[in-house]
Amino acid sequence: MRLLPSFFKFICCFTVLSATLTATLTATLSFSLLTAFSVNASDSEKVNIQAKAAWVIERDVSPINNADEKDVRGGVFYRLIDNQLKVDANGKRARFTRYVEEIVNETGLTDSSQINISFDPEYQEVIFHSLTIVRDGQRFDRTSSAKMSILNRETELKSQIYNGKLTLNILINDLRIGDTIDYSYTRYGANPVYQNIFSYAKRVSWSTPVHEQHIRVLWGKAKPLLITKRNVDPVINEQSVEGFTEYSLRIDKQVAIDEPSETPDWYDPYGIVYFSETENWQQVIDWAMPMYELTSTADSVKQIADEIMRKNSSKSAQIAAALKYTQESIRYVGLEMGLNSHMPTPPEQTIDLAYGDCKDKTLLLIAILKAMGIEAHPALVNTDITKLVEELPPRVNAFDHVLVTLIHEDKRYWLDPTLNKQEGELAHIYQPNYAYALILDSEQEALTRMETEVDQSSLHITERYIIPKYTPQEVSFDVTTVYKGDEARTKQKRILKDGLQEISKNYEVYYQSTFPSLEAVSEMSVANDENKGILTATERYRITDFWEEEEHFEADFYPNEIRSAVFKPSQVKRDAPLEFSYPNNIKFDLILEFKSDSWEFDDADFTEDNDFFVFTKTERFADDILTVSYDYKAKVDHIAQDRIEEYLEARERMRDEAYLGIIKYRINEQSEEAVVDTEDDDLVDKVLWSFGGFYALSLIFIFVAWRIESSKRPDFEGTHFYPINLSKFIILSVFTMGIFPSYWTYRTWKAIKAKEDSDIMPIARGIFTIIWFYPLFNKLKADSIERFERNRVLPTWMAVIFALLLIASTIFSSYDDGLFGTFQFLIVSLLFIPFVQYINRLNIHDTRAQKYNSKWRIRHVLLVIIIAPILILAAVASSGVLPSDEVVSENKLMNWDKKFLYRKRVLPPTEEIIYFYSDASLSIREDGNGFTKNRVFSFWVDENDKFSLQSASFDEVKSIDVEYNEKEEGNSFITITRHDDTDFLLYVSNVNGGDERFAKKLLATWEQQK
Repeated sequence: MRLLPSFFKFICCFTVLSATLTATLTATLSFSLLTAFSVNASDSEKVNIQAKAAWVIERDVSPINNADEKDVRGGVFYRLIDNQLKVDANGKRARFTRYVEEIVNETGLTDSSQINISFDPEYQEVIFHSLTIVRDGQRFDRTSSAKMSILNRETELKSQIYNGKLTLNILINDLRIGDTIDYSYTRYGANPVYQNIFSYAKRVSWSTPVHEQHIRVLWGKAKPLLITKRNVDPVINEQSVEGFTEYSLRIDKQVAIDEPSETPDWYDPYGIVYFSETENWQQVIDWAMPMYELTSTADSVKQIADEIMRKNSSKSAQIAAALKYTQESIRYVGLEMGLNSHMPTPPEQTIDLAYGDCKDKTLLLIAILKAMGIEAHPALVNTDITKLVEELPPRVNAFDHVLVTLIHEDKRYWLDPTLNKQEGELAHIYQPNYAYALILDSEQEALTRMETEVDQSSLHITERYIIPKYTPQEVSFDVTTVYKGDEARTKQKRILKDGLQEISKNYEVYYQSTFPSLEAVSEMSVANDENKGILTATERYRITDFWEEEEHFEADFYPNEIRSAVFKPSQVKRDAPLEFSYPNNIKFDLILEFKSDSWEFDDADFTEDNDFFVFTKTERFADDILTVSYDYKAKVDHIAQDRIEEYLEARERMRDEAYLGIIKYRINEQSEEAVVDTEDDDLVDKVLWSFGGFYALSLIFIFVAWRIESSKRPDFEGTHFYPINLSKFIILSVFTMGIFPSYWTYRTWKAIKAKEDSDIMPIARGIFTIIWFYPLFNKLKADSIERFERNRVLPTWMAVIFALLLIASTIFSSYDDGLFGTFQFLIVSLLFIPFVQYINRLNIHDTRAQKYNSKWRIRHVLLVIIIAPILILAAVASSGVLPSDEVVSENKLMNWDKKFLYRKRVLPPTEEIIYFYSDASLSIREDGNGFTKNRVFSFWVDENDKFSLQSASFDEVKSIDVEYNEKEEGNSFITITRHDDTDFLLYVSNVNGGDERFAKKLLATWEQQK
């Protein structure tokens, strides 16, 4: 037996015990389950087709334009939904239904090509009225041409439920997109178990638009009908019609309801109208109680009770044993056919059959307990909507399951005989909680709140790693998981279903996602404590390649079960509550046993206690063993939509702490001594001074050599402008970092001045190249027109673009600290290529000047040698490999540098750095300062190569003081003072105003978060 899922109708419970019904049941149970309701009526004449009854009102379909496909879901647009019910003075009822639906696309064509109408032949009859297709304004009657069949489709066989319902299946021929289907039918009859007590609920909002809806109830009884509306407020019209009271409502243009994802089971955004003649829950109790009355105790029941009492002396043990008998000795089979859909089988028959459903098992357990002198009662629950049942009106069909409740030693217990694998004494048995139950007891008159212990079901995981002295050695890894309550029951069921070997393999694969070299030492072992209802599973592994190797050896650990429990919804901006698993109790112990004494950890404690969950973490280190304990308990079963952000902030704080990372520095594996860099600082200074001197002498040599060469430069008659080999032009442009194009421009203007005998200043025009670029083009263009009668330099429009690009790139490079800013001069050199090529073409017949100007001299080679390292360093720094001399955001940091910050626990991986600055030369691992939206930090490596860290969350910060450096370049100082008056400094570069951006954003974040 198992809990009934949400799609079951009300299959449990009830009927009046009578000789006639008992005989009927006995005869029914005698048939084979596979053939008892085999129906093979496929001929259309077996379907009852008649005109609708006279009491039914014919409604015209409102004329509207064709449906807009973008508003339609499922490919069908509902033009009309009409439901009309008639209940006479004796409670007999008929329900007329009409649908008018337009097929919008292929999906709708497939789904609407068949009509399925279910009914129970034991007490219901279906009369089909009409089937019409509307196409291009014409109506075609398909009532006679459609293929109609009566089918038996046991849709719940996988759940061991046989309901005996039939389906009228109508297959429509010649159906097309754009057609409108108009069909109607009437169901007559109702389950007699309800004793003609009327209860009807009709949904009036859907996940697709509905143009027009009608609900009409003709009420023939004397007492008025009770009407309740939920999530909708239509006008209810009431009038007298030929001895009946007519209740009617109409809803037009009902928009589609968007049901958000990840909502609790009890959340229902749809509009529903309830019609019922039940005034209170007491009337429901009075109706249902006679169905569970036991007039006598059969001998077979007494024998079971006597055997239980013989083996168990205490009442609590007897209750647990009786529950276990009904759970394990009576298998779950639900014969929900006809009247038996609600009638519990007499206990002695259930024993003989050795099967039954929830109502059968409940009545049997109550009978056994009664035979042992223990009073128990049925309790009706709704496993689908759970606590929502308390908000809905009282009615006889409000429940879908029944279980047993009793009071023992002043404590109420909720026992479900349909569950299985519930081990343990009564005090340890898991009790389901469906929020509210209706106890069938004469002393009850309302719903009862189901109170159960929130920690009766839990999960306790212990991961133990034995970490050897040397990194190449394998690590032993054991996992012990203790399942309690429903967790134990669920795990036991899975073991029985999948087998221990398969589960062991699945867990091995799961851990291999973290440690690819992991191998199981043995198959999972399972121990079952039947007294306490605890299941313990033990796994043993070995890991041959445990460490993740980078500059150091590192390993990360996560309590994944806890991290998964506090999940991030796929839809954050919500207008509906978020489901949240409750109760949910998880304890996770991480034990690291080190086989060397070089490890040190500080004790730490953390608590995140909010309205949604409580999470605690403790770290303790003693005798070379680090124990980190995580404890998580959910407090609620949902998160209100207006508190999602609050929940996510709490989640982030929790996940920051639900993590452990350890680092093992590289050592001499033989002596266990750390390898230390012993470079002398004085030697470093000497090397730096030597390089500086070399660069200074080289620059002096280049300048002197250029001046000497300039004084001896020959004058080549007949040379036009300043020709030079294009490759040399580009190379010198790059290795002079943009200076050479200015020099070339100066030489070209100098040639123009000589040719025109003008008084221009070539030096000024060379220095301000970006201004004189386009005038230079005009000079070359005029020369080309004079020589060739056309412009052979480059098109004028392109010259304009090049001039604008030169100006834009020069301006932009002054603000960009990336690769573009570093190599902007390469772009500049490319813009001059058309000019250089034109001048070279002019001198093609006399190349003396070009050869002279293109010759590589010693100063040129030396220039490339000394500038190349600077360019490489600039490229590396611009790419983020080396620390920037400016304040940067996280996207400018290399991934390995961010991983370093995570490993050093400067910040957790889930936090994003807003601004960061390092004053180091080669690596940010030497020092760094920064902040996230949660914390501010500063770290450095001292003279003893020890990593030091100062950090504070913003709620710990008392004040932030900024001392700006007024010099052109330098560091500003920011003092962070905690509430305990301890403080630490941040060093921030003022290059390009980075210190002001850093400080302003830091202060704003602190004000927001403190």
